[in-house]
Amino acid sequence: MRLKILNIGENQLEDRAYARNNSFPFRIGYEEINNYMGFAFGCHWHSELEFTYIISGSMIYQANNKQYLIKEGDAIFVNQNCLHSGTACPSLNCKYFAITFNPALISGHRNSIFENKYLTEIIANERMPCTYFDSSSNDSNNIIMTILNLEKIYKEKDIGFELLIESKLFELWFYLYQDVYLKLPSGPKNQHKNIMQIKKSLDYIHAHYNEDISLERIASSCNLSKSSCCRIFKKIVHQTPFEYLQNYRIQNSIPYLLNDGLNITEVAICVGFSSSSYYSEVFKKYMNCSPSSYKHMIKI
Repeated sequence: MRLKILNIGENQLEDRAYARNNSFPFRIGYEEINNYMGFAFGCHWHSELEFTYIISGSMIYQANNKQYLIKEGDAIFVNQNCLHSGTACPSLNCKYFAITFNPALISGHRNSIFENKYLTEIIANERMPCTYFDSSSNDSNNIIMTILNLEKIYKEKDIGFELLIESKLFELWFYLYQDVYLKLPSGPKNQHKNIMQIKKSLDYIHAHYNEDISLERIASSCNLSKSSCCRIFKKIVHQTPFEYLQNYRIQNSIPYLLNDGLNITEVAICVGFSSSSYYSEVFKKYMNCSPSSYKHMIKI
């Protein structure tokens, strides 16, 4: 079984090679959540816009401080700079595809009406980091049907398919603007500053996870007190900093675990655990099996 891991750079910014294709910065990626190490893809963000559609199964999808159980037939939109992650539901795989594209495909030339009136209004709106489209709701029909039509065009790749894809992106954006943005209730904006602070703390954890990390150091990395760091981190990531650190260590231990040249004690030390017994205890907590059982299962 080939395991995947996101290519995440500084401050949890995902490095997407296709996004550097200036001629047509668009992609549809077909994924299975169980193909990711730890049956999850970690918190990250990117400058591209993204629509995800669930082909089968379900997963727990987190976007900033909200969690969604998204199931077969559902879709979700993730805005620029929104921290998001996905986790498999217990004993259930999830197949999905993600449509990701550069906003320039909609904005056109600089200061166009598309950019100023329609695009910037949404991507700069802190009250719209993501939108969930429930397939059981009639309000989601326009978005979901357009996503499916766009995917069909992409798979068939007939002559001029890029033109049709761009027309569908405009159609998607129209429904997002009409059916979501214009209906946003008035209310306080999300605290964008808190999101940036948590991005810094995540970046620190990812850079130092194999060291002896304290809550004080994590809090200091994002200029927060220990109590504020715990409160805001839990609100946005839905885990305490320590829980996230342990889970991240386990996910990063898997490549070492699958290396036949390392024993359990060496694997534990590589990712910051003080002993093999504690590593095995935490591994079982997050993976529902022992390290040796997981290694045997993957190598079958």
